[in-house]
Amino acid sequence: MRTYTEEMPMNKNDSLTAALKFAPLLEKYFLTYLIIQKKSSPRTVSTYRDSFTLYLRFMASVYGIAPDRIEMNHFSLDHLSAFGTYLETSRNCIPSTINLRTSAIKSFLKYAAVEAPEYSGIIRKSLSLPARKADKHVMSFISKNEYESMLEVCNNPDALSLRDKMILMILYNTGCRVSELVNLCVSDISIETDGTSSIRFLGKGRKERITPIWKSTAVFINNYIKLQNLNCDNRLLSNNRKGNLTRSGVGQRITTITEKAAELSPSLNKKNVTPHTFRHSAAMNLLQAGVDISTIAIWLGHENIETTHKYMVADIEIKRQAMEKLDETTNNSFNYKPSKSILAFLASL
Repeated sequence: MRTYTEEMPMNKNDSLTAALKFAPLLEKYFLTYLIIQKKSSPRTVSTYRDSFTLYLRFMASVYGIAPDRIEMNHFSLDHLSAFGTYLETSRNCIPSTINLRTSAIKSFLKYAAVEAPEYSGIIRKSLSLPARKADKHVMSFISKNEYESMLEVCNNPDALSLRDKMILMILYNTGCRVSELVNLCVSDISIETDGTSSIRFLGKGRKERITPIWKSTAVFINNYIKLQNLNCDNRLLSNNRKGNLTRSGVGQRITTITEKAAELSPSLNKKNVTPHTFRHSAAMNLLQAGVDISTIAIWLGHENIETTHKYMVADIEIKRQAMEKLDETTNNSFNYKPSKSILAFLASL
């Protein structure tokens, strides 16, 4: 049987056949493999979708190949390498972003190698593309004094300040991802009178984990829920228009709060504080309190960790014991139809 590889040139009809095969393979990858089989998060699907959209536009602008003419031969090692250069020079992407985009393409190629083994030759070479080395940078985190200064500027009784303060408390206490934060529902909060309150997060890969919270955090969240008359099915956080608060919305509020708090803690002027900074800070607090790195990894919802220690299974009680080693803050205030266009299909995801 004839196969399509780099070594075998194709005529116009062969090329059209190959292009017709690529489109449904890509759709099946997204709709069946990513969404149904792997149960990838909406954020992962969006990232992979955007990566393919960029790749198709790259092929059109650099090689003059329209999206509906793309075939598996257009995912060669040379094409992927040129794509990385394109992202760097034309879009000013940093190494980590380039690696993210090419990883999405490689994920599809691994799937294609199984579903369409006739392309395994070209795919094997393409998967050998090395990741770009990212510049190392010092991890940023905030101190307890800086955190309390940020709480201080949110001490007003208005709804926005109360919401902002709760955001800070949850981020600093749990070290959750901002995507996990904005997706919290009231039903994810467990308030207990015996000091065992916790929050249930849905992390990467839709994996659920439960993280204990300080009593002060629990009290504040409970008061906020009552004040806002929230029901179990409601999102915990909303924007000014009562819609869902977004990741970028949280980032903007953190930036505003940091600028104000810098008047109380000038050291904040030298830091680029983002929602992820709180994740680093929570990990640093646990590490400085003597909590072992394996437990910290599970606390944060990491799937694996580079360490010589055996990856141990830590349940809610182990994590609660870890939390008790920390100094609690003294602030106690309150149905799909296939599209003819590949780009249209990606846009529909």
